[in-house]
Amino acid sequence: MAVIDQERVNRIKQVLKWNPRGMTISDLTKKLQINRNLIAKNLDMLVISGQVEMQPVGAAKVYFLSQRVPVSSMLEFSSDLVIMIDRDQKIIFVNEQVPALLDMHREALVGNRIDEINNQFLRDLYRSVPDEDPKERPGKEQVAEMTSLIKDVHRYFRIKKVPTAFEDGSQGVTFIIEDITPQKMYHQMLEISEARYRGLIMSSGEAIIGSDPDGLITSWNPAATRLLGYEEAGILQHPFSKLVPKKTYGDLERLLDDIRHGECIQRRELQMKRHDDKVIDALLTICPIKDENGIITGTSSIVRDITYENRDKRAREYEDRYRTLFEDMSVGVYRSTGDPRGRFVWGNPALLQILGYGSMEDLRGIDVTDVFSEPDGRRLLLDELHRKGFVKNRILSLKRTDNTPVTVSVTALAEFDKENNLEFINGIVQDISGVVNPGAGQTSLSGGTGELRSGGPVLIPPEGHT
Repeated sequence: MAVIDQERVNRIKQVLKWNPRGMTISDLTKKLQINRNLIAKNLDMLVISGQVEMQPVGAAKVYFLSQRVPVSSMLEFSSDLVIMIDRDQKIIFVNEQVPALLDMHREALVGNRIDEINNQFLRDLYRSVPDEDPKERPGKEQVAEMTSLIKDVHRYFRIKKVPTAFEDGSQGVTFIIEDITPQKMYHQMLEISEARYRGLIMSSGEAIIGSDPDGLITSWNPAATRLLGYEEAGILQHPFSKLVPKKTYGDLERLLDDIRHGECIQRRELQMKRHDDKVIDALLTICPIKDENGIITGTSSIVRDITYENRDKRAREYEDRYRTLFEDMSVGVYRSTGDPRGRFVWGNPALLQILGYGSMEDLRGIDVTDVFSEPDGRRLLLDELHRKGFVKNRILSLKRTDNTPVTVSVTALAEFDKENNLEFINGIVQDISGVVNPGAGQTSLSGGTGELRSGGPVLIPPEGHT
């Protein structure tokens, strides 16, 4: 193809500029006094390069000077790096981003072969995109990524290699180069953060369960396996509802609905079901996971087993309830040690009143034998407890702190240790001083049965005793 005559081209463009309504080839030939064929060839090249536009008007072709901004001017303002090379690998254009990145003058780049310039970035660029595969469609755009060391910093680039036709009709290539270093660094940091996060989750002693917006389980750590019995491979992609008994489906759905509205649920109790169908009391913290746009992409749940804590809590509540009940009872209730002399461990206000002591501290300061009127009264009671494990409505003579006598009916149960030694005695004491005047070898108040029929409470003997 003939090389374009730039002076002739400039004359054609000048004439078209003076005639904004357009001119035909015949008009240009007459005006410029140039061969019609040369005018036609130059017009074709100008149309191809975008500098001139052609519109058919009837049988004629009318040419106008293009009002479009030249591509090279537009490329100057691009944030991407743009390098154009001809078929001989010479650089014929670079936008201002290229010399700024490479810290080189434009004159040191344009007009030189890209593979002969002593610059690491250009050498990497030259090798980054392979030559066209003959099997592929000719002129197909190619895309690749590369990394290059620039000013001692590794930078990442995405490259488009675009086949290009130039103004003179020759062929070449345009490299459009996007600096993707920030995105690469962000993704690398994200991968590192995710790896660390996953490591923390996997090593956590608390069960951590991840799920997607539809409630399907997406992550499962070893602590969750220990708590709920499911292996990770067998529970992933199953609904979270698989982990709760049917009666708590409604509670779970309300929790998940709050999560879908962006709430973070802190320390909420929920019954959950293990792989063996055993139901446990769990304490859950469930929070939504959001992407950079604030869209909820899933949930993260921390689960802790509080079954035994709740059991202990209920036991304490029962203990407090029964302690209050004993405190309010009109009969004395006590707990003492089972050794020969004995010490009071606990007693209710009615016991203190019966024995005449002002506080439990005062009662703890004496031996149990000190409240017996008869020297062998404590020994006889212990002997019976050793034999039977309990006594029921046994009438005893005791003395108050001021040494005044008091007659009581005692029902007591024995607690033995592993060596079958009497460890503790739990008993109920009722003042019956106004009902009976005991004599030696205390007898019953009901004709020899050994029972006190006064409507007072009694302790139930251990199973196996009568």
